[in-house]
Amino acid sequence: MAESFPDPLSIPSLGIPEIDRSLELLMGTCVPDEAKERFLLEFHARGETAAELAGFARVLLGKAVIPVLDRRDPRPLLELCGTGGDRAGFLNISTAAMFVAAGAGARVVKHGNRAFTSKCGSADVLEALGVNVHLDASRVGEVLERAGCVFMLAANFHPAVAAVAPLRRRLGERGELTIFNLLGPLLNPASPDYQLTGIYRSEMLPLYAEALGLMGRKVAWAVNGVGVHPGEGVDELSITGPSRVVAVRGECPMESEEFTISPAGLGFPHVTDQGILLGGDAVENASRITSILSGRESGAARDMIMLNAAAALHLAGIGATLPDALLLASESIDAGKALRSLELLRSASVSSVSEQV
Repeated sequence: MAESFPDPLSIPSLGIPEIDRSLELLMGTCVPDEAKERFLLEFHARGETAAELAGFARVLLGKAVIPVLDRRDPRPLLELCGTGGDRAGFLNISTAAMFVAAGAGARVVKHGNRAFTSKCGSADVLEALGVNVHLDASRVGEVLERAGCVFMLAANFHPAVAAVAPLRRRLGERGELTIFNLLGPLLNPASPDYQLTGIYRSEMLPLYAEALGLMGRKVAWAVNGVGVHPGEGVDELSITGPSRVVAVRGECPMESEEFTISPAGLGFPHVTDQGILLGGDAVENASRITSILSGRESGAARDMIMLNAAAALHLAGIGATLPDALLLASESIDAGKALRSLELLRSASVSSVSEQV
């Protein structure tokens, strides 16, 4: 009998056996790409459940390369990232915010990839900034200790997921989204305790927050901001309008709450030209991030980076209130700490390569 995927349209929620089988078929060669595409598109059209998202993530983490980190360090272990898929074309906000948060005292373990649905992914811009994005798992802890932040390229830590990269790219070029556009933030091999994740669709926030809780995050926020055009959302906290947040505490019993964050209420000026938030290719984005972190560029892009860094700091317990955390984020840039975090990551990641040769 020919091997086939479970039918997501007839099964309300795939269990671990169905998830295991689906991943085996997706990563193997015994079914044609057309069948893989049909399964992924039907599954996404039906809508993934929180349990399915967490189930796929757990199975894939079981196949991943896991770095060894010093869990005795009292500084919170934090991730801030977005799912992608909003096609807003903004600057790499969460990547820049990583350095701001690290400069303010968090340990940031960022996990990401090259661009699939945008011009410039986190790996692309970090490479343009001079960071070695191909760290070996054995060096992740050392670089994190030296720089206060580290980047893990998903393809190097998830060989199983890398097997479906060509399929993802083809679908992305056609504008098609799948569960893999949602899984990335759940697949951090460092299993951070705290996480800020932007979701491209506002209606998915409660589901995604639940999935983050099921993955064991102590505190996590799933957020959705205002896009360039009316009715469009972005996978970041926005300064162009109120952002919706669903916060979850992963303790048992899991608790969640929903609220909005208003940029006006935090003192940010009203933004009329969102073009200033748009990014370009990796070289352009790297130049702007350096300019912002060095204090040469102020305005909307810096404000949006600060807001996302501050939210991540606050949920991780650095800054009793969001305004307190904003002051810490501002000071991280103004005192040169954020730029120093970038410089330390660049030198530590590159030296780790030379030491291995």
